[in-house]
Amino acid sequence: MRAGMSYFHETIWKGVPKFLCRVDTALKNIGINERVPYNAPHIQFSSWMGGDRDEFWKQVPSNEPYSVILGEVRDKLYETQERARQLLAPGVSGILEEATFTNVEQFLEPLELCYRSLCSCGDRPIADGSLLDFLRLVSTFGLSLVRLDIRQESDRHTDVLDTITRHLDIGSYRDWPEEQCQEWLLSEFGGKHPLFGSDLPITEEISDVLDTFHRECHIRQPLGVVPLFEKLADLEAAPAALARLFSINWYRSRINGKQEVMIGYSDSGKDAERLSAAWQLYKAQEELIKVAKQFGVKLTMFHGRGGTVGRGGGPTHLAILSRPPDAIHGSLRVTVQGEVIEQSFGEEHLCFRTLQRFTAATLEHGMHPPVSPKPERQALLDKMAIVATEEYRSIVFREPRLSEISHLFLYE
Repeated sequence: MRAGMSYFHETIWKGVPKFLCRVDTALKNIGINERVPYNAPHIQFSSWMGGDRDEFWKQVPSNEPYSVILGEVRDKLYETQERARQLLAPGVSGILEEATFTNVEQFLEPLELCYRSLCSCGDRPIADGSLLDFLRLVSTFGLSLVRLDIRQESDRHTDVLDTITRHLDIGSYRDWPEEQCQEWLLSEFGGKHPLFGSDLPITEEISDVLDTFHRECHIRQPLGVVPLFEKLADLEAAPAALARLFSINWYRSRINGKQEVMIGYSDSGKDAERLSAAWQLYKAQEELIKVAKQFGVKLTMFHGRGGTVGRGGGPTHLAILSRPPDAIHGSLRVTVQGEVIEQSFGEEHLCFRTLQRFTAATLEHGMHPPVSPKPERQALLDKMAIVATEEYRSIVFREPRLSEISHLFLYE
């Protein structure tokens, strides 16, 4: 069918008007100065590809199984789209949820059934064509094309809770010390709808996670919290913070043995200088991996790299291979910033090359893990990082003339 229809796309479509132009010329040559009317049905095409029932008309089922299955998929997809549109606009929908796809597994089930059926009937080449491509697309993009990550500053959560405590006339959440914030959060969420167990330790800097986790939004799947460690002090404190969270039984049961941690390259470079930031990022990953192994948690590192050198940019392949041993368990997350989207995914061949680089580097890192630096080299890098940070900060943060020059360049 595809081969037959290709002739229409490649030759017949362009050939028909050229032929009729030649007819006009021929008529003119014999003294007829009128053109062939554009709407004159001189040439029409039909096809029995896909409609030839001549030899097997008695064996044609009243309902073709693939048409029945895929027809239901089409109808359900339409209802899913319409229900989503109605919920996003007026906020209510007359379409029942049962008439829609609510998860990607429901969508894949009939497609997989068709795939297995074609394979069992000896039509594997057909199954491995467009159907297999579509199965891969559905598995990759699901029902929503992309997942929405919510990036929120912790101060926003503090603002909300501060509004609540002021409304209740119990003080200002923002002004409370860390221990009082945790005590109030635990008392509230340990009431009618308990969200924490009784084993939550009172430790510093854990209220941000409590603020984020403890909110009921009637969502089907709990939202995972991905802490971001970016500045030098944050990276140094990251392993201890993660260990405190993993020591909470309730927290570990909620994450189902999986945790994402985002490490930032932009602010760390601006805060401590590029060498110091790169070395601290490396050490933080090593320590975070040890903590995750200690508690039996699979850790996925989320690399917040930009496109420019100052934002952690650089060759993708080398960047992945330079991660510490065990930092990539066959998977990783990275950001693709706006300034590099075009060069990474702007054309089909660029998209292919980008995916190829990530896949090849991830596999190579797993099959041939890098070796950790020797202790003497680590000690040397520690000293170099201290000197680099001090020199960098003495210029960027403590040199008043730099601020004057920056304002001058900005004005110009």
